Amino acid sequence: MREDKSMLETLEQWGCETEKTMERFLDDKEFYQECYDLFIGGEGLEHLKCELDEGRITDAFVNAHGMKGTASNLGLVPIANILSKIVEPLRAGKTDGVMEQYDQLCEIWKKYATLCKNN
Repeated sequence: MREDKSMLETLEQWGCETEKTMERFLDDKEFYQECYDLFIGGEGLEHLKCELDEGRITDAFVNAHGMKGTASNLGLVPIANILSKIVEPLRAGKTDGVMEQYDQLCEIWKKYATLCKNN
């Protein structure tokens, strides 16, 4: 487990908006860590893969859109940016380039998972 300050500094180095985010979280680092762990350690990424593999575009859109919102609320700009590149084609009912973006998302997700409290 990393110290809260170290985690936030690392996220900032990775391009995240930690200062604005912590204002939204009323500087409650424990609560932020809980939310972060639930998001990064949750099943959203796996569900998105299943939805994409099964061609369930509407479900994939809803899931990816929700994930993008959560990533944005957590200040995880790099993750939110990739999710935007997944959401927009899905919004139009298309999947062109989506799997490539999903693969990029998986790679970056692994990095962010190293900051989960359980790791």
